[in-house]
Amino acid sequence: MGSPRLKGLAEQASAGDDVYFTVPGIATVRWDGPHSTVFVQWDGWANAGEFKSLLDAEVKALRDHRGNRLLADCRRQRVLNLADQERANREWLPEVLAAGLERFAIVLPESETAAGHLRERLSSVTEMEIAYFASVEEARDWLGR
Repeated sequence: MGSPRLKGLAEQASAGDDVYFTVPGIATVRWDGPHSTVFVQWDGWANAGEFKSLLDAEVKALRDHRGNRLLADCRRQRVLNLADQERANREWLPEVLAAGLERFAIVLPESETAAGHLRERLSSVTEMEIAYFASVEEARDWLGR
């Protein structure tokens, strides 16, 4: 949490409001109780530390709520560093699976490059169901089935 943009994150994550990560211009991670889903709303780009904190927040939210579904609205996500994405495959994937993730719905980034990197990064994952959508509504519908 060395980034000035992450200041106050620990206090907010423990405030009991089901928000696990929120940094303007990066993303918000929260528990969506009515849909029993971890919901991530991207707002831009994250550096390595911010990306790791965001991914850790997803794992914590799944564990805290014994969840098995994740919806990532990546429409405003910008291209992430490939090394950070590869680290996520090595570190985040085993953690999120151990936390119980079974279904991962992704609303694809508007950036074709970011969307391509995201699809490529997850193309070899077989331990959970992954589906890609154009809207949050379509993604929620799929997760609710």
